[in-house]
Amino acid sequence: MKKNYDLTKTEEQIMELLWATEDPMTFREIMDIAINKWGKTWKVQTLNTFLLGLQKMELVGAKKGTSCNYYYALCTKEQHIHNWTKKMVAECYGNSFSRFVAAFIGDGKLSEKDAEELKKWL
Repeated sequence: MKKNYDLTKTEEQIMELLWATEDPMTFREIMDIAINKWGKTWKVQTLNTFLLGLQKMELVGAKKGTSCNYYYALCTKEQHIHNWTKKMVAECYGNSFSRFVAAFIGDGKLSEKDAEELKKWL
């Protein structure tokens, strides 16, 4: 299964939903969107499994309401991508920025524009 920023397609859908909303969402609200907008035929346990997995990844928080749980993103999409990128560079390139850049450009050369932009960051 293809992953985007270390998320499955379905996890990414749920996160995009939570990132787009300002207020926490109830389980029922998320399930209604999954069924009516995404065309899912999930049972309650399926959505619960995804939400628990996202909680274990520390991407989703849950707070208990009087009659239901509310779910919300614990970070922005940009923060998640930043954390994922740092993790990927650490795991794949031994935390070496030069090895990462070398892999990025491959056998080619940086354009002058890219080189100047890189210098600004350094």
